[in-house]
Amino acid sequence: VFGDPDAEVRGLGDFPEDEVPRGNELWLSFVSFHNMVVLGMYFIGAMGLAALLLWRKKLLEARSRLSRLSLWAIVLGTPLPVAACQFGWVATEVGRQPWIVYKLLRTEDGVSEIVSAQEILFSMILFGLIYLGLGALWLSILYKKVKKGPAGVSKEAV
Repeated sequence: VFGDPDAEVRGLGDFPEDEVPRGNELWLSFVSFHNMVVLGMYFIGAMGLAALLLWRKKLLEARSRLSRLSLWAIVLGTPLPVAACQFGWVATEVGRQPWIVYKLLRTEDGVSEIVSAQEILFSMILFGLIYLGLGALWLSILYKKVKKGPAGVSKEAV
């Protein structure tokens, strides 16, 4: 943790009571971190199996059940890196509670008195709609590219 195997790692019981996360923060940070680790293991396992099959020249065999399973694991795992990043973000941000900036600014002191809750909600909805639109555009372009097929390959060859 500190670059020293002999360094002391303090537990939650070693901190003052007002610096320890309470309620759902601890559970959410714990679960998010473990989900991120599980997804990392999934990526390592899926790619390790695919690498082994590729090395044995069996990855693209249509009749091999293991080959199909490996390829499907990779295809279905495509959106999971984004989920792993989000889990990491949640573990980091929620896990630092009750501090925004450790030992400098507590969360309760960082609340804005100028920006209202309605303005924040409007911003979140607007950003959500923008990201939803960008995601739909990306899926539309991806669908058209996949439907068109690879460049230089005729439809008769497929």
